[in-house]
Amino acid sequence: MTLSLLLLVCLVSLSATAFQCQIKSQIKGRLDHQFHTSTLFASNEYGTDSGGIQQILKKFGFAGRLVTLHHGDLSERPLPAELYNKGTWKLCLVKGLKLPSSSNADDAKPPLLQVLIMDDDGLFAENKVVDIGSITFLWSDFYKSFQISTTDELVKTLESQYKEAIKSLQSNILTTEDAMQNLYNGRLANRSRPPTNRHHQALTKKQIPKIAAKYPQFNHLEELLRNLVKVGEDRSSRMVDSALAMDYLYTDFCREGDDEQLIRRVIAATVLTEDATSGGRFKRRSCQFVECSSILEDGTCESATFVNGGWIAQDPSVRAGTEGRKFAATTKQPKDVANSSPVMTAADERIAHRMECLAMGDVWKNDRSNNDDEENSLELDVREALSSMNLPLTADGATRALIQLGRWSQNDVENKKAKVIEPWSAEVIDAAQKLVSYRQKRQVEIASARKKSKEGKPYIVDGRVDLSTLPCVCVDAKRATFRDDSIGIRLRSSTGRKVTPASKWEVLIHIADVSNIYFDDNESQFKTLRQAAERRGQSRYDLPFGPLHLLPPKALSALALSTDGDSYNECVTVWAYIDERDGKLIEAGLERTIIGSPTALSFDDATNLLESDSQSVPESLTNTRAIITIAERNLSLWSQRRQERSEAAQKREKRLATKELISKELRAAGNVARDDGVGGSFQRSRGHRLVDSSLDLYAVAIADLMKQKKKPVPRAAGSGADRGGRLSTAPLRRYIDGMCQRQAVAVLCGHGKPLSLDECKKASKLASRASDTVANLRSTKKRDGSTNNKQRGALHKVARHISSTGARKLKAVSSGHNNEVVILGTGAVARCRGVKGTLKGGEKLLIEVITIDPERGLLDVRLTS
Repeated sequence: MTLSLLLLVCLVSLSATAFQCQIKSQIKGRLDHQFHTSTLFASNEYGTDSGGIQQILKKFGFAGRLVTLHHGDLSERPLPAELYNKGTWKLCLVKGLKLPSSSNADDAKPPLLQVLIMDDDGLFAENKVVDIGSITFLWSDFYKSFQISTTDELVKTLESQYKEAIKSLQSNILTTEDAMQNLYNGRLANRSRPPTNRHHQALTKKQIPKIAAKYPQFNHLEELLRNLVKVGEDRSSRMVDSALAMDYLYTDFCREGDDEQLIRRVIAATVLTEDATSGGRFKRRSCQFVECSSILEDGTCESATFVNGGWIAQDPSVRAGTEGRKFAATTKQPKDVANSSPVMTAADERIAHRMECLAMGDVWKNDRSNNDDEENSLELDVREALSSMNLPLTADGATRALIQLGRWSQNDVENKKAKVIEPWSAEVIDAAQKLVSYRQKRQVEIASARKKSKEGKPYIVDGRVDLSTLPCVCVDAKRATFRDDSIGIRLRSSTGRKVTPASKWEVLIHIADVSNIYFDDNESQFKTLRQAAERRGQSRYDLPFGPLHLLPPKALSALALSTDGDSYNECVTVWAYIDERDGKLIEAGLERTIIGSPTALSFDDATNLLESDSQSVPESLTNTRAIITIAERNLSLWSQRRQERSEAAQKREKRLATKELISKELRAAGNVARDDGVGGSFQRSRGHRLVDSSLDLYAVAIADLMKQKKKPVPRAAGSGADRGGRLSTAPLRRYIDGMCQRQAVAVLCGHGKPLSLDECKKASKLASRASDTVANLRSTKKRDGSTNNKQRGALHKVARHISSTGARKLKAVSSGHNNEVVILGTGAVARCRGVKGTLKGGEKLLIEVITIDPERGLLDVRLTS
């Protein structure tokens, strides 16, 4: 009993002692915490406890873009970021945080960033201290994807992949316009989305002063919240960044942490920066300071939180209205002496192109208006520009605006009251006439020089090989006005080159030589024409009042191949020696040549000749049939071999097969069958395939020859080798093809000075800007909600079928454009609901019609089984 009491007393004593120690420990902890906190606040001029402003931002749904940087982590693992620098961007590494020396408690300033900046050569070379406003976007997710342990490894990886990205940009194979427009549309659609979480409250402008008044210690809170309201909370945000843009630019999968992902991100950052300048869809929004935690003894900030930046989608009406007024102001500026036209921005060029289309009768209905008058069918930027210039909102108003701008001109016609409107400036028309005179003079010079040439030897003048005695054939559309390519053959033995059992023939592919107008060292009238081609970029053949050509018709007629029997044509010719046993391209070369007048055939004529019996062919066409038969045999073998070995050729063949299938279905809806591809009338007869394979061979040969010389080539967007894109095959229709021809002639024929890499990049950008302008206009028309008569007729067919059979499940084929399908047998076009991404082109599908109203042009469908 005594022992039990003794043990009980000891236990109570120990418990009391432990309790006293616990109390002392808690009191000491509280005192320590109180001391530490007070010390922290005393040394922290920002006066915030951890998570103060962050909790406010999270409450209103702005947590998604918060990024916290820790000085200690940055010193060991610098964070990549996009630095804005004089209208462009630089890749940099954030290495640390530092408080500005002028900071004080009354005027708190965000910490500065210690960064290492990459130079123009792709090397991290410059250490600098910048403010957070210089940073566009922090790659906060970088180390989640990439397992990089040291700073040296990080620097080497980024430098090498940045250079690879620049090479990809130089090849310019991306069609950025559609991607950026889709990204822009998606961000605008975000504004109508509900909040991410029902617990989040929607922040309004009226609430901001009240919230800021509750937290007077956060003197920058009101400004921060006002900026965030403009952007929108996370789910409805209009912000984009390089990570998001990367997904829109590339449709194929890329694994997290692959080097390819870094390359794509660099490209996406570049595209976004350029789009803000030329496309006008996005405006830069820098990172913003939120709060700082504590300050270390050396004056550095231990950690700081920021709202990540990026690019904000501009409101369409604000964007269009501003650009329209700026365009009107541009017309009042002094004109450039050389061009007699004001200096134009990318937005000005876009509006000018839309005005040209309007002046040529092209209008598009606005789905927000039920009126059919012409004024309501205009895009806002065009409407604003014409209104600011006090001109009517009509085709005539657009014409007068272009004349006032100096892009178009009007001339009096003798003995007529009417005036002729030319879609060119007076200077360009004058330059075109001078080119005609120059070409006429060249005809006389060539004819005279040929008479003096020694018989039995090939005549060469100005570096050109005389092939005028060899017949050739020009196969083109019936409506073709300006012919720029022809096909011929010659005996290999006549060239002095080795003949093998593979074949005795060389295939000749002639393209009209326009390179003179693209050389900088030529006469001034050529410079004027070159600048005109730069501005227009490419010919348009889909306008109601007629085509808008790359150059004035007079100039194109002088440059095109003449089929007059007494004419000589200056060409750039690819000769190809093909093995007729397996289609292998044994050898190829490029020559500046003179050819005679080719025999002109339509695609139907060529097809009929190839399919006819030799006995039934008129004597006058016997040689013509022989030429295209031999050429077809060689070219088809080469084309077949290429498709077997080239992934790009296989992809292109699939695209063409899909296009042909869709064209057949659209013809079922009443589209007129044409042989030139206009209006969806795509065909691939033997005549079409002959020309198609010859131009493919021409482009492949030039690309291979230039690659052997290790020289750059100007390329348009989407014309990369991985897509089977062509080079230099349509110089009368595309500016970039003329520049490519100039480069090929300089490098492979030694005529003129070759373009540098920077000059090739500049030409590619000019061409892409022009093509993007056209693509942007067409995408606008696709979004307008209007329905043409052909589609309406096709919808009536579908409605009658459903009414008579009761079957709402129909067969369709994918067009390869996003989720678009064409219903078989009717030609009706619809977009499938619930489809993410793009349907494979040419894929046969079963769809179900959900809603159809032919008069309103409505057709909703979904995939079914």
